[in-house]
Amino acid sequence: MTRHEGAMPHDDPRERWTRMITNTYFPLTLKYADDAGGFRGALKVWKADDGSFSLSRLISDRLEYSRAESQIASDREASFLVTIPQRTSVFFEQHGRQLSCRPGHFIVEQGDAPYRFGYEDRNAMWVFKVPGDAMKNRVRGPERYCQHCFGAERGIGRAFVEFLMVCAERYGECTPSDQKRLFEQALGMLSLVLEQDERVLNSDQSHLKTAHLMRIERFIEGHLGYPDLGPAMIAAGCGISLRYLHKLFSETGHTVNEWVRNKRLEAARRDLCDSACGVTIGEIAYRWGFSDQAQFCRAFRRHFDCSASDMRARSQQLERPRGRAPAPEPASGA
Repeated sequence: MTRHEGAMPHDDPRERWTRMITNTYFPLTLKYADDAGGFRGALKVWKADDGSFSLSRLISDRLEYSRAESQIASDREASFLVTIPQRTSVFFEQHGRQLSCRPGHFIVEQGDAPYRFGYEDRNAMWVFKVPGDAMKNRVRGPERYCQHCFGAERGIGRAFVEFLMVCAERYGECTPSDQKRLFEQALGMLSLVLEQDERVLNSDQSHLKTAHLMRIERFIEGHLGYPDLGPAMIAAGCGISLRYLHKLFSETGHTVNEWVRNKRLEAARRDLCDSACGVTIGEIAYRWGFSDQAQFCRAFRRHFDCSASDMRARSQQLERPRGRAPAPEPASGA
């Protein structure tokens, strides 16, 4: 649902802006410029119906934002912000690294780690908020990507940014489940931009090790429907020893079988939420490599904290036509 926060009479614009930012992203400390001209800002948000993903268009005067350990501790859900400045450069500090990101590029901010971010002049930007679990399911070690600026002037980077703008433009024409699928597609495009960046590959201790892991992950993605997909098949398909495969995954926090299972469950969830899929839960389970439906249902409930049938019913309920309110104008923080 597109969310609109209107101005409140006699309300301090800085307090209102702080409240809007916290409600849209997560708790942050805001440092305003010391001037007598007041503060001007506008924020418009396109949000997935379940509150997971969001896309926002933000315009404001000079400002600095910071995220502290105490604010992180009070948050139940981790998330990442992808920020795309449009008028002037932004500065960003996280994990001991300082960046300056100019228009035509974007940065990734890890929400469950302290950081400082801001801009010296009035700026406009797009911000794509991605749930932490969704990011980690698509991108291995996403925190590594918070140390670089990524190009958005050409190629897949440009396509990713333009697709976000299409999401905003067509949001109101889509059902709630289709709106979420748009954001998931945007995350897929983001993962392509991030994982092809040579700087991140070379920042690991071993370029060869990272290249092996990326090839393994692509092999798994392409063979999820094979019931026999497991360590032996993966090692053979990627031309490495079984021992080396397990060694590579020992440093990721997941076993090979856990990674395969999680990828299968994510694929099954997408099918369950797709009203056009038109197949039974059992057929979806078999499609994604589960040989036993009861085993699939138990694994699904553990992973998503709800049953597969409840997930499908919830998605179908969101698909039902309902009245659509006129698209709101951007809110003024001034």
